[in-house]
Parts: sequence; C-alpha cells; structure tokens
Amino acid sequence: MSSEQGSALVLVMFIVLLLTILGVGVLSATIGGATRTETRENDVQSIHLAQKKIDEVMAYVTADVNQKIQNYMGRPQADLDLSIQNFLVSLNNEKNGFVSSTSLNGAANGITSITLDKGASTNSKYVIVIRANATVNGVVRTLQQKVEVSTFPDFLNYSLGSEGIVYLNGAPYIEGKLYAGIQLMLSPVAKYKYFTESTKTTLYPRIDGEAQVQSLKDMRYSTDGTAYEDIPVSDKETYSKLDDRVKQVYENSQVKKQSTFVQIDVEDSFLDKVAEASGSAGNKTEFAVTYFGAGGKNSAETPTTRGTRLVDTLQEPAGNITTLKMPVKSDYDQWVDNTLTAEELKWKRQELYDAAVREFKQKLISLGTSTIIDGNLNLDGTTYNEIKDLAKAQGTEESHWLIVNGDLTVDNSTIQANILVTGNLHIKGEVKLDSTMFVLGSTDVVNANISGKNDKELVLISKGSVLINRIEEFRDEATRLKGFFYTDSTAELYGVGSIFSLEGGFFAKGDLTINAVVGKVYPNPGQPEFRFEDQNQEGEAAARFVIRYNEDVFADQRVGLPRVTQVNIHLNPIELLAQTGETGQTGDGNQP
Repeated sequence: MSSEQGSALVLVMFIVLLLTILGVGVLSATIGGATRTETRENDVQSIHLAQKKIDEVMAYVTADVNQKIQNYMGRPQADLDLSIQNFLVSLNNEKNGFVSSTSLNGAANGITSITLDKGASTNSKYVIVIRANATVNGVVRTLQQKVEVSTFPDFLNYSLGSEGIVYLNGAPYIEGKLYAGIQLMLSPVAKYKYFTESTKTTLYPRIDGEAQVQSLKDMRYSTDGTAYEDIPVSDKETYSKLDDRVKQVYENSQVKKQSTFVQIDVEDSFLDKVAEASGSAGNKTEFAVTYFGAGGKNSAETPTTRGTRLVDTLQEPAGNITTLKMPVKSDYDQWVDNTLTAEELKWKRQELYDAAVREFKQKLISLGTSTIIDGNLNLDGTTYNEIKDLAKAQGTEESHWLIVNGDLTVDNSTIQANILVTGNLHIKGEVKLDSTMFVLGSTDVVNANISGKNDKELVLISKGSVLINRIEEFRDEATRLKGFFYTDSTAELYGVGSIFSLEGGFFAKGDLTINAVVGKVYPNPGQPEFRFEDQNQEGEAAARFVIRYNEDVFADQRVGLPRVTQVNIHLNPIELLAQTGETGQTGDGNQP
C-alpha cells in the first residue's frame, strides 16, 4: 500500500514538473515573440528613416541642378557640366547638413556619405552613391542608393523607344534599353507590303537589355499578331509555357513612369540653336515671337513656315548672320555684257558661274562662324560633296550652326558640322557624318549607308516623319546607319525584304512599329508574297533588323545636343547593406 502511494506521489510530481516546463516554454515563446515583433518593428522603422534621409538628399540635388540648368542657358555645355560636377563632389562635405527630426523615442538618422562614383560616371551622366543609416532602439540599418544625374533628353538613352505604343512584330534584335511610354506589344508575326499586305510568322523579338514600361501590366503579347493579352504571371503553369523570348523581355523589364521621362520639344530646341547661332541666348524670347507669329503656338502654320519666317529676318543684309546662296546656273544665264560677242558671252557666263561654284565650295569646307544658306542646299556628291565647320573639326566647345533656309539634300557626301534645316532633309548614297541636325520638315533616308566621319555619328531630330527605306530589296547587304534618329511623329521600320542595321538608336514621339524576320528572303515571281528561309534561326547573325546602342554620342555630339529644362534623374534599386553576420539584400527583378 505504501509502495502504491509512493508511486502516485512520484507521478503527480512528474506531471507538475512537466506542466511547469510547458508553462515556462509558452511564457518564453510569448516573450520571445514579443521581442522579435518589437525588433522587427524597429527594423522597419530604421529602414524607413534611412530612406527618408536619401529622399531629402535627392530633393536637394534635383532642385539645385535644375537651378543650374536655368542659370547656364546659352552657355557652353562644358560649363554646365563642370558646375554640376563640382556641386556633386561638394555634397559629401555637406552631409551633416541634412538634418531631420523624428517623433520616435530612441531614434536617430543621418547621411554617412555622398560620393561621386567616377568609375561609373560617363560623358552622359554622373553617378553619385548615397549612404544613410538610422537607429531605432538599438537596431541600426544602413541603406545605399546609386543615382544617375543627366542633363540630356531621355531619348538618347535608348536603342529603341516611343512616348506612345511600341509594336515589335516578329524578330528584331535590340541591344540596349527600350522605352514604351504607353504599352509594349510583342508578336511573332511580321507584317510587310509586297504587291499586297502580307504577314509572316517568325520568332518573337530579342531584347538584350532592359525594357522600361509604365507598369508590368502594360507589356502584352500575341500569338497570332491580332489579339493581345496580359503576361500570365499569376498562373505559373501558363507562364512556364510562354516563349522564352517573351519571358526574357518580361523578366528584364523595369517600371519607368512617363512623369519621370525627360522629353524634347523640337521647335523650342530649334529656337535654342538659332539663338546660339546669333551669338546670344537672350535673343530666344524675341525669336520665339517672330517664329510663332501673330497666331501663336496654336496656329495652323507648319513648322517649316515658321522657321522660314524667322530665318528670313536673320539673313543679310537685314540680319547679322553671315549669309550664302548656292550658285544656280540659270542666274548667270541672265548676265549681260554688250561688248562681248555671243560666243564670248557664253564663255564669260560659264566662267563666272564656275568661279562662284569654287568660292561657294571653299566656304562650305571652311566655315568659321554660324552661317545661313539662303534657299535649298544640294550636296550632289560631285560639284558639292563636303561641309566642314572648323570649330567642330578641331573639337572646340564653340557652337556654330549652318542654317539651311530650305531643303537639304545629302548624296555621297561628308559633313562635319551642326545643321538646322527649315525644310526637309534627304539622305542617300554613301555618306559620312559627324553632325547634329534639327529638321523642321520631314526626313527620308533612301538607299543610304551612314557611317561616322572620324568614327563619330549623326544625331537627327526631325519635327516631321523619318522614313528609312531601301528600294533594292532582297540583297543580303544591310542598310548600315550610325546615328540617333528622333521624330515627333509616328514611325514604321522594316527588316523583312531589306536588312536594317543601326548603331545608335531610334525614337518616336508617336507610336513606333517594327516588323522583322530572320534568315534570307527572296522574291516570289508571280506571287504576292516573299519566299523565306527557315524562321527558327536563332542568333544575331540571322536577324534582318538589328539595333546596337552607342553611348559615344554624348561625348561626340554634346555641343549640339538639345538642352533640357529639368534634370534627368534615374534611381537604381536601394540596397540594404549587411550588418555584422548578415547578408546584404538588393532589389530584384520581375520573376513571377
């Protein structure tokens, strides 16, 4: 009996001990959970405070650089660049001045460093690295953000883009960034016109770079070239069946809101450059009144009419800009000298015309100041085949402009000068260009190869449409272009019957449509459609439409590039720097 009582006592004591242990465990877990919750709250609050400091720095940088842009209007780009660089270098000395209060007890935040990353900075942008930390109840977190600062318009940062909708039909190969201001539409069906409108199913586009869209829902795809649908990221099984090229574009995409896109106003930029040509940026306001006329900006006048009216007032003798006129043979046929026989008069007229041609040709290749051409200018590749601005050839920061008050035709010629055209631009043949051109009319590039003079390039900014075309199709020789093209209109480019190769970029304010296939293409006599090679050919070599980005444009053409009225800021993903014993975290891509 006593043995049973002893056993019962031991059992009771064991149960009491077990319950005590369980109680202590529950209490410890509760206390630990509360502690972890508090630590997590402190962690989140400290990260938020550090982010707040970085935001304060960026607001200060944006305001200061915007003010510098306004202060340096009309002065050389190099002067503005130096002022901005000195300002960014000085920021680290002012880091303690970024002070903000917080209502949190036991909290503090501050900037630890602001440095100019000279290794990452280029001719097109400055890169600063901002570090900020914050402490909340002993929890310390340090954030780092890289920021790109630029004073050039955004379109120069992209291989391909539009402020509207970008349609990529078929298999263009794009190396560099792409921007879609409204939507990006992907399709494996290329459209083309032969005798009738036709289509060809091929591969999806290949983008070796980042596609920037308004939101990830603004990227859509089609399997038949007609009906488009959203990328099915919420359905893993359906997403896994998507074409790899579509998935690559989506997973390498980033969001860039249109509100942060730094636009270009072609007519305003034209006025900027005319003011530079006149010798004083202060003339721009006066020039704008003449340019827009009594009807103002909203009148129905064409930009060509406006530009002609303005430049007419600047030509000699009424204006003060050196003015030349291309000799025209018919003008010299009116020359009269009654002392000469008919035969002598004929030879004299030819002699005077030839002398005028030689003089005009010499002036075109030795421009020492801004100059107006009164009327059309035709570089035919024989009589006239070169334009050279001495300041540009010598690489100085002087801003000279050749203003063509009419149409400009460039055929088998070389240009090393910055040019304003009030009319239309025509480019054909083999041309070598080191030039920034603003065109108020339309532009056509027909059967032309554009290479760089001294390995430079063309920057073409056209108010009207830009047509790039090769009439002799079915050749395996590409239309090779080196330059950046911008149009205020819509644009369509093709790599179907012809091969299109661009080193630079193409940007449209309106919708942009690309149609391209791969492999060789042949005519099909008696049939309304082309004959195509196998359309499953991968690799850049098989592509009939290729664009490769060229960042050298900022160094090569910065004197002539359009100025912007606000700074262009690009924020890289924020990094949470690792504390002792932790692993750092960074922003990641768009994996579903």
